[in-house]
Amino acid sequence: MNKGRLLILVTVLGMLVGVAAMSFFFGDAYAVGSLSVRQVTPDQLAQAMKADEFYSDFREDTLLVRGQVASVYGSVGGITLEFQTHGGMKTLCGLEQYPMATPKGKTVTVVTEGANAQRVSSGVFLSNCVIETP
Repeated sequence: MNKGRLLILVTVLGMLVGVAAMSFFFGDAYAVGSLSVRQVTPDQLAQAMKADEFYSDFREDTLLVRGQVASVYGSVGGITLEFQTHGGMKTLCGLEQYPMATPKGKTVTVVTEGANAQRVSSGVFLSNCVIETP
């Protein structure tokens, strides 16, 4: 390989490394700069999923969901908390820890990431929920 081709190859590889480094830096700055915490109700989440607006509205948010408990039950994937909602759509939370005293009708706040939500036939399932303790 002659020196001219080697110089071109080194220059192109250097430019690629530079572009990759800048992309990483600016991508990281965007990701950290767009982090937000959003307080929402179970009804807002269920209706957003029903209207196909959930991911555009909540995907990049950490969600604080406050509402009344409709039920808590065990399922194949662990413990699921169901919030009371209106309009036929449900908001469900997969819990990372078992709630010690979460009776029906009690108001709780859970923390979860919008990006981890899944559409289910009856509404929205929020995974990795953590019950906020007072």
